[in-house]
Amino acid sequence: MPHYYFDIREGLRFRPDSVGEEFEDLGSAKGHAVHLAGEIAKEMPLDPSNHVVIVEVCNEHKERVVTVTVALWIERTQIED
Repeated sequence: MPHYYFDIREGLRFRPDSVGEEFEDLGSAKGHAVHLAGEIAKEMPLDPSNHVVIVEVCNEHKERVVTVTVALWIERTQIED
């Protein structure tokens, strides 16, 4: 089975994946990257601000083959009482 790595970028923070995982195909690896980005997004602060999570999927040669980006924009439109 093909081996894929999932490097994560959050703002200036970069977490390279040195272990990786095996997946049936690129579609399965892409699904994992989407799930991973969503799980990270769930942990983002809910303060009004901008947050972006990028998961870069790399093949066994560490060549990027898919990039998944999740952006969370929270903007307050009225003042709470």
